[in-house]
Amino acid sequence: MVLTITQQTFDEAVQENINDLGMSPEEAVTEAVAQFKAQGVDLRQIVTEVGASSCCENLVNIVKQLAEFRDKNVSQECSDLLLALKQECDKGIQYRVQAGRASAYDVILDIFLKSEAEKDLKQTVLRAMISLMTKQPDLLDAKGIQIIVANLEKISDPDIQKLILKWCKECCLMHEMNRQHLIDSNIVDKLSALLQEGNSYILKELLTVLRVLILDDDVRVEFGRAHEHARIIAVETLTHINELLKKYKTDDALVNDLMLTISALLVRTEFCVQVEESGGIEVIHEVMTNFTKNEKIIRQCFKIIKALAGNDSCKVHIIQKGLAPTISESLNVHQGVVQTATAGLHCIAALTLRCPENSKVLFEASVPEVIIEIMKKHPDEKSVQKTASWAIRNMVSRSRYQNTHFLELGTEELLHKNFAKFKDLQYDTKAALRDLGCEVDLKEEWTGKGGKISSETHLDNNMC
Repeated sequence: MVLTITQQTFDEAVQENINDLGMSPEEAVTEAVAQFKAQGVDLRQIVTEVGASSCCENLVNIVKQLAEFRDKNVSQECSDLLLALKQECDKGIQYRVQAGRASAYDVILDIFLKSEAEKDLKQTVLRAMISLMTKQPDLLDAKGIQIIVANLEKISDPDIQKLILKWCKECCLMHEMNRQHLIDSNIVDKLSALLQEGNSYILKELLTVLRVLILDDDVRVEFGRAHEHARIIAVETLTHINELLKKYKTDDALVNDLMLTISALLVRTEFCVQVEESGGIEVIHEVMTNFTKNEKIIRQCFKIIKALAGNDSCKVHIIQKGLAPTISESLNVHQGVVQTATAGLHCIAALTLRCPENSKVLFEASVPEVIIEIMKKHPDEKSVQKTASWAIRNMVSRSRYQNTHFLELGTEELLHKNFAKFKDLQYDTKAALRDLGCEVDLKEEWTGKGGKISSETHLDNNMC
């Protein structure tokens, strides 16, 4: 269990070191930090700098002065205070925590509601709110959710919507209950309407919110609703995102986010079919051709192809529509980047799983040579070697005529090196060696005695 203390407790410990031990402020802070860390106290939310108490007092004073504008007209002074609060919050999570404890969240919300007609002030308010709630999503309440949803109407100002979406993202990161409350508040309907509008100015932030709504990153919640959220969002938005991908397929700034969002939403086989029927495979092929040298976009293409290959018919159609040479060429171009190489090998493994027809076409597209080159280039990268083993195994398991060529490329030697080097990859390595026809020592994990269990023994076991 993590121990925590308040800022006041820390400040008192520093003051005691100064008064009782005659330490300088710097020495007192260093000693207090060492003492609390030795006791296992988490100090990430505590201001541990020299003069921490004055910093916290300054924060509290800023919030108090802002609170006065609840009952009087806002002015330039209010904007200056909001900027000052943002600057303090930008210093770190410990400052944001102190501001939150000083009721900064409630004060900012009230000022936002009071400044409905003043766009510049609303933007300043929202920027302060984003800074306050970065890595501190617990502050969000029903009132905040209502404001977020209300300002995502199509008639709202795009500049305000952009900031609202950024605020929404911070509210969803590492907070399952916030995500559930936003989904329950029909935020998906608002986001779907904005997607239909297709405003490129807010599209990146809009897609980011869709992705964070389907995260499962809150360790405080045993069972999240990420899959259900993905299903709800896919039903409402996948068609619109597919259309936007066609519209912005030449825009490298947006196509990456669009493809990343689509791959995140492909959690069911019917969604894969939906993407294919809307011409998604052809668009992906065109994107890979247009952005061959763009490593990030190619990586997202590999991920979305892998996701689509989860549907057996889509898996076949991907290769039938001529993507094999493009996949091989793209993987060859970016074989030096570990993450992209791993994604590409995942893609090949998915496409060739129980599909000898795909394996044949990829084999003819020189994929074996690319796989072996990647294994040689990244001998110490476990993720690369693991996915390479999967790709080799799936390619040859139902196409044994490929074994000779793989062995001529030196595959057996590489796999034996991996077997000795990576103990936790031995199962995957053995599977590849076995299907290549190589000698491999298969360990029998469990051996039954055989024979028939007597009724007496069966009764004795039940009694135990």
